[in-house]
Amino acid sequence: MNAGKIEKLAVPTTDGIDFFSTQDIIYCKADGSYTTIILRDNQRVTVCKNLIDFENLLSESGFCRVHHSYLINLSHVQKYIKGDGGYVILTGNHHADISRRKKEEFLALLDKP
Repeated sequence: MNAGKIEKLAVPTTDGIDFFSTQDIIYCKADGSYTTIILRDNQRVTVCKNLIDFENLLSESGFCRVHHSYLINLSHVQKYIKGDGGYVILTGNHHADISRRKKEEFLALLDKP
């Protein structure tokens, strides 16, 4: 399913729905059948949805699945560190591993204007 570019993400919580600007999301991390969303203000929101659900929603909005556990916002990438797959340093000094399988796709996305 292609959702197109979205500006705000609706996240179900125990008491309703929170809305977050996609630009405030640094990355999403898989945690079993849950996903933890890390925001620019260091807020963490855990949601009862799989990471693939967020990947499907956000892939057209500047996000890239770089690892089994990480979906990152490309606009928050500050540095790429070479290695087997390597890793990235994101806004707020967050780190996300890049899997060997995803490395080429990730580097190609960084080269796009």
